Amino acid sequence: MAIGVAHPVPGTSLVAVSGEVDMLSTPGLLKTIEDEVATGPQRLIIDMAAVTFMGTSGLAVLVEALSTSRERDIDLVLVCATPAVRRPLELAGLITLFQVRGTASEAFERTARTD
Repeated sequence: MAIGVAHPVPGTSLVAVSGEVDMLSTPGLLKTIEDEVATGPQRLIIDMAAVTFMGTSGLAVLVEALSTSRERDIDLVLVCATPAVRRPLELAGLITLFQVRGTASEAFERTARTD
């Protein structure tokens, strides 16, 4: 798994994830998300478009991120169009909890309109 962090516009943190999200890699993902949340962005976009596999530990990290974001009034947007991420979220009944976008560009467009 690889993780990249960017701040493309003021008030927005973008965490881009690629590769396999499993029990060995999720501690690093959780730490990265926690670090970004601690900076106090208005928006946190987690881009999982390049994820090839997501296990249950990845689902747990996303739920934790959502919970923490809500507590801190941070708008969390999840980018996932591929079955590798979308399918586990659907099977677990979690997909409706998240703001889901198909691409990072779409996440930026939709969040920009809400300002």
